[in-house]
Amino acid sequence: MKLISNYKLRDHWYIENIVVSQENPIFPKILYHRSKREVLISIFANPKSLMYDIKYGIFGGFFIIRILTCQKTIGDIYEIKKIEIETLKNYISFAMRRLTYEIGIKYARKVTFTPLFILYDLLVSYRSIIGFIDPINIYILSNLNIVAENFIKKFLLYSKFLENCRILCREKKGFFKICDEFVESIRRKKKVFIERALRELIVPYMEYVLRVRNVASFLALSKVRAWPALLHIPTPYSELYIKVNDEMLPFHRGFKEVEFSRNLGSIINYTFLGYKKINNKKVAVVVKKYRDWKSLKWLPVGLWTSGIVDFALTASERLLREVNAIYTLSRSNIRVPKIYGINWEKKYIIREYVPGNDVAYALRKGNTLRPNVLVGRLLAKIHKLGFSMGDTRPSNFILKKDTIVPIDLEQASSTIPRAWDLAEYIAFTATHLGLKIKATYDSALSLIRGYLEGRGNPKVLCELGRTSFIRVLMPISPIYPFIAKKIQKEFGCVM
Repeated sequence: MKLISNYKLRDHWYIENIVVSQENPIFPKILYHRSKREVLISIFANPKSLMYDIKYGIFGGFFIIRILTCQKTIGDIYEIKKIEIETLKNYISFAMRRLTYEIGIKYARKVTFTPLFILYDLLVSYRSIIGFIDPINIYILSNLNIVAENFIKKFLLYSKFLENCRILCREKKGFFKICDEFVESIRRKKKVFIERALRELIVPYMEYVLRVRNVASFLALSKVRAWPALLHIPTPYSELYIKVNDEMLPFHRGFKEVEFSRNLGSIINYTFLGYKKINNKKVAVVVKKYRDWKSLKWLPVGLWTSGIVDFALTASERLLREVNAIYTLSRSNIRVPKIYGINWEKKYIIREYVPGNDVAYALRKGNTLRPNVLVGRLLAKIHKLGFSMGDTRPSNFILKKDTIVPIDLEQASSTIPRAWDLAEYIAFTATHLGLKIKATYDSALSLIRGYLEGRGNPKVLCELGRTSFIRVLMPISPIYPFIAKKIQKEFGCVM
């Protein structure tokens, strides 16, 4: 069997032949022959070495990238198609596992992508210094449109097989998603020691040896010095999408689309106000860049709520929580900021700017009744959808006439106790009211009134005095334990 690629780089033609037969050595042998305007690259491989790379990536995808992008094949058509299908299946399985681990089991079912995601992921996985100057890689990057067109044809030819294997499921308009069955199989499977050793130790070594041998001979023959213009590989995230506000949003958008106005200020996140053209109109937007926990904003919560409240401290988890919450709440007609763009690689979102004063401002001005009732009703609605906001400080709610808009949903989760939302709000309300007991208690009652009017679960009120909550919130608001116990007594909770 032969895999043939014939391409031109600068003023030379390069013909690469992969010869596969039982007579060839297990470790691939590479020979170069150069004439005046042509370089012939012959790669001799045993079927076992081919399958080792296809199944386990033992040579770092050296054969995978060639099988999936080759121009011509010679030999048993049935055998060739079998190898192509096996290669595509194994690589996509690997890519989907990697994507699932990166996005997280909870959110992997929500993302969709185009076939180009697979190709770009393949190229990125082959982007080491040695891989960059591999002749096949240089060819692909300099003829990306042609290669992409051929790859998509091959992908679509075998896509039905991949669907039958329940790896990829077809979505509308040429999009695909990871099948639920495949995600579930990943959730059940644990990485074993042998697999980790293979991926982390053996594969990098074999990949390095083969690529160095390949590239060293290539450079000596072709006299290539540098290919700086070809080192740019499209990011796979440019072909990754998530459905938000009833539209498919890409996971890769840049700051260049936004005209900077001013910083909005944040301790752990970087946020700024800007302007973006949407439907030919200049719209105010907020760019929020999530940063991993260092020590400030979530330090008390990170230490005191360990095992108590399911807070997310990583940038990726907080971004996904916010996007997921906005998507879910907007479908239930709850007013939330619209999302205009997501950049998963750089960990930021571009969302609607909601003008107005926050509830904390209203509390400081002595306006405690109406805003608290509205917040209570909103929390009841959110809780009935199976969510808790997680971070319910009054500064995270914008008051617009008779509507409350939550603007910080990065901790929203179905695993956080519902009572925590009320408890945290009451504790921070106390700080805005100067730790005045009567004013804080009256404010808490108006919050609870709104919560019950919104048909929130009354049993949640009896959990406000949890010892774990008191331990967390007392440093923020020393009067919280007294307020919580008074509420429990007011509503007849067994203490």
